[in-house]
Amino acid sequence: MSIVETLASLVAIDSVSSSLPGGPGERELAQHVAELARAAGADVESFEVAPGRPNVLAWVRRGGRPTVLLECHLDTVALDPMPDALNPRVAQGRLYGRGAADPKGSLAAMLHVLRAAGADPAFPVDVCLAGAVDEEISMTGSRALAERGLAVDAAIVGEPTQLRIVTAQKGAVRWRVRTHGVAAHSATPDLGRNAIMDMTRALAALAAGVEPWLAQRPHPVLGCATWNVGTIAGGSAVNVVPDRCDIDVDRRLVPGDTSAEVLHHVDAALDALRAEDAELRIDRDPPYVDIPAIETPHDAPIVQAAQRAVAAAGRPTEPMGVAYATDAAMLSGVGGIPAVVLGPGDIAQGHTDDEWIALDQLEQAVDVYRMTCLAFAELAA
Repeated sequence: MSIVETLASLVAIDSVSSSLPGGPGERELAQHVAELARAAGADVESFEVAPGRPNVLAWVRRGGRPTVLLECHLDTVALDPMPDALNPRVAQGRLYGRGAADPKGSLAAMLHVLRAAGADPAFPVDVCLAGAVDEEISMTGSRALAERGLAVDAAIVGEPTQLRIVTAQKGAVRWRVRTHGVAAHSATPDLGRNAIMDMTRALAALAAGVEPWLAQRPHPVLGCATWNVGTIAGGSAVNVVPDRCDIDVDRRLVPGDTSAEVLHHVDAALDALRAEDAELRIDRDPPYVDIPAIETPHDAPIVQAAQRAVAAAGRPTEPMGVAYATDAAMLSGVGGIPAVVLGPGDIAQGHTDDEWIALDQLEQAVDVYRMTCLAFAELAA
């Protein structure tokens, strides 16, 4: 099976995250990846992270050599608004389809490296290919991999980076704040308490607890931390005093930030607001997303190995940082595995209504991944 055929077979499977409305989840794709890995000579195992959502692990190991983890998420965003999202087509040197760039191009290339390792007893590293669920929403799949304690020496995380090496990325912590009021008829608002109006006070308090710390530790590549109030919901009708209001807050982290420190400042600001008004009822839920920011040192063997590989491919070798988060956050920030993010395709094409990947870059990715493994074996010796 050619690399283009492999990618087409992956794209044709609907693996929209089941955390999204109508998404079937990753089970069918995980089964297909497992079949391809077994055909490559790998030992395959899977374990459910949530009902119907299995991570898949495929090992080619002979012992006595370093182990490289090739990790890629299995889920995609929704098929809409992309027409024919599950009908991969090739045109003008590109393959179109949902997930072609984000992330199934990387996954296809990694499967071909696994096949090369399985066919060559002298391949200088043991290889573990991991397909993880739920990257698009909460990264529970990669967190489960990290907490599993994989016996690997380094990781390459597949994402559409145009075969640029990513060593630094922002993290994120997201939580919900809720104010509780007392419902009443809008003709007699004095008999109630307006939860939406209380939330305006809470927003000012949150700003006081968040904004002074954003520029505390600017990163030389990633810049400063940021925050955003992304959703607000409250009230039931225009003629009713609302008894509840909810907001969702996103705080992006830079290396050196921790979610515990961020939430400490938030809670202190909300406590100060409560102290001003004993009747104010405001809650801060535990975070439902907690992704650490990471930075892999440039002298780490996996970084240097990737630099050798992309240099041989005529690609830029300078590592870069990105404002978004990937599964590398969990593998490195939770699991302690040195990691780079590297893959074919352009993130600008992901999640679009005409998602595509350049076939020449897809084919080149196989060589880049393979050569990174070869260089890592030499550097880690």
